[in-house]
Amino acid sequence: MNRMPQAQIFWTLVNRAWVDLDHGSPWLSPAEQQKLATLRFPKRRDEWLLGRYAAKSLLRSLPAYRGLPPKAIEVRNDPDGVPALVLPAGTLPPGSLTISHSGPYALCAVSAGPDLRIGADLERVETRSEDFIEDYFTPCEREMVHAARRESRDFVATLVWSLKEAMLKALGVGLRWDTRRVEVSETDSLPEVGQAWQALQVSDHENTHRPWAAWAQSRGDYVLTAAALPGEGCDPHSIQLAEQTI
Repeated sequence: MNRMPQAQIFWTLVNRAWVDLDHGSPWLSPAEQQKLATLRFPKRRDEWLLGRYAAKSLLRSLPAYRGLPPKAIEVRNDPDGVPALVLPAGTLPPGSLTISHSGPYALCAVSAGPDLRIGADLERVETRSEDFIEDYFTPCEREMVHAARRESRDFVATLVWSLKEAMLKALGVGLRWDTRRVEVSETDSLPEVGQAWQALQVSDHENTHRPWAAWAQSRGDYVLTAAALPGEGCDPHSIQLAEQTI
């Protein structure tokens, strides 16, 4: 299998209305079928299925995976809940996979090489309470939200939260970490994020020298974010995001 070029992130956004999840899922692997059988609640089942559909469709849109049948591409979760891709014969491909759900949508992204750890998040814009902002945002982030115009405040708070989630996914820790250990440091342009990816500044307190790259865009009532933690062999400024139509 040919390796995909480095410094690239492929992503897609899938709407529940595009996928028939009610009449079987022959595109799941046997292990995924067993996992599905354990999911009792319809909302959780739909989210899980839509995420797997998005991941398999995204991967099969790429040359390296195009010849594989969907059930041969398996998405597992490691003990910490991080999604991991498994190919036939137990092969673990390079790169990382990330999935997020919100409302009727699933967002999936995959990195193109071993030197790029990524996380992506999807959130519906909604009001975050003052207690929420106090508990989960850093002082800099709280100031950022409070400084936003009233009509932009919910958007800015949602965007900051989503970027933090994307960073924690890239680190492989999720919400097990105190969310104040990562920080969105961009200030002026947050309310102006539109329907194209915009690069933003982020950092983390665990290692202030880590070369983070992060982006955000808006789609209607939703914000999409992505964060990348490049290794030594990857220039953060060279990373490109490529939407795949599935």
